[in-house]
Amino acid sequence: MNNEQTLKDIVREKYTEVAQQSKDQNSASCCGCGPTCGTEEDFIGIMAEDYTKLSGYVADADLGLGCGLPTQFAQIKHGDTVIDLGSGAGNDAFVARAETGAEGKVIGIDFTQAMLTKSRANAEKLGFNNVEFRQGDIEQMPVNDNVADVIVSNCVLNLVPNKANVFAEIFRVLKPGGHFSISDIVLVGELPEGLQHAAEMYAGCVAGAIQKEAYLNLIEQTGFVNITLQKDREIVLPDTILTTFLSPEEITTFRTGGTGIYSITVYAEKPAASKFYSSDGSKPSDTLAAVAEVEIRMAQASDYESVVNLLKSAGLPTEDLNPSLPDFFLAFDDEKLMGSAGVEINGTIGLLRSVAVHKDFRNYKIARRLVNDLTKSARLKGVKELYLITTTADGYFEKQGYERISRETVPIEIAHSQQFSNLCPSSAVVMKKEIEKSKIKLSDLEQVSSCCTPNSGCC
Repeated sequence: MNNEQTLKDIVREKYTEVAQQSKDQNSASCCGCGPTCGTEEDFIGIMAEDYTKLSGYVADADLGLGCGLPTQFAQIKHGDTVIDLGSGAGNDAFVARAETGAEGKVIGIDFTQAMLTKSRANAEKLGFNNVEFRQGDIEQMPVNDNVADVIVSNCVLNLVPNKANVFAEIFRVLKPGGHFSISDIVLVGELPEGLQHAAEMYAGCVAGAIQKEAYLNLIEQTGFVNITLQKDREIVLPDTILTTFLSPEEITTFRTGGTGIYSITVYAEKPAASKFYSSDGSKPSDTLAAVAEVEIRMAQASDYESVVNLLKSAGLPTEDLNPSLPDFFLAFDDEKLMGSAGVEINGTIGLLRSVAVHKDFRNYKIARRLVNDLTKSARLKGVKELYLITTTADGYFEKQGYERISRETVPIEIAHSQQFSNLCPSSAVVMKKEIEKSKIKLSDLEQVSSCCTPNSGCC
């Protein structure tokens, strides 16, 4: 089962069969219901989610496949070009079309001829001349570079042996600044061997899944930024399925051993290649590249002098700056320091500071990217609340979810910092943001209807 072409042939054969089945038959899992099926109650809704309330829903295109609602979270705008990977009978493509409108374009890609026949018939019946379905492998998409504003996919990448190739292709065909929203199956811990074998028999739906951490690392290594889990829910397989493949002892171990099968919906952006112009509107000066490739990384002690110079140029204090620059993120363009942001952590609270962008690189959302990355890092270190003090940027930080508070409500650890006690005037605005993600019971996940967007904190 390690041969990539063999796995693809199995998937193609299975999905040819799935294309001819009813929604109820296919709702057993993202792979379709196999001979293990008992009663419908055992299987319906284990992985698939309800599309019926979404605009653009077409019942004939809904085969009950998938493991999420990526199109709901994809932030598709009017006029966008959207690509749906593994488009099947066209379910997500038609929902995307409702968002992008007649002025936009939707391209579905699938390598199963039976699915393409079904999706094309649906599109023709609906009279959608801006929705097309192309036959192709998503590891080698039949699409030119820099075409899509948005890419969506629902429970497809777990079927692909070489996921790194798919993410590289997604990066290639997205426009600079474009983004994707993908629902997929991932693992935490190792599946029992019997369940792995069973999943391989049914097109690799679970056996093709990889560890959640490895999946997210692949996205980051490809070069995507602003990676955000929009939804994360555990898939609970009932005993009626498990007893077919596992012994009672293996089921007990599986239930108590920390192994989990999860449906995630993940968002990420392709960095924009930004052209920078002088404040008078003229073309870039000789000292600036016409196109900047932004690198964001953790600060090192050797960056200290550059950071001090940047902060001084922005009129920010440097007297209390720790020379080792712990918990600082920096942005560079070809080794030129463009921006900085840092946080001083004290237990579960943090003080955001030193957010600055070089004057030649402002208005390109560099500060937001730095603060976003810094916030994610702080959250992973157990920080629940971020505070800041500013004399000029309160309006900006309000848009990022910070609220104004009185100086008297600031925790003592923050109040005693030099930023508060000595360096910033008493007239400065004090702000706070809760960054701990709220916990949601699995039983309540289906009731979450608001669209989660990056850094909204709603999921």
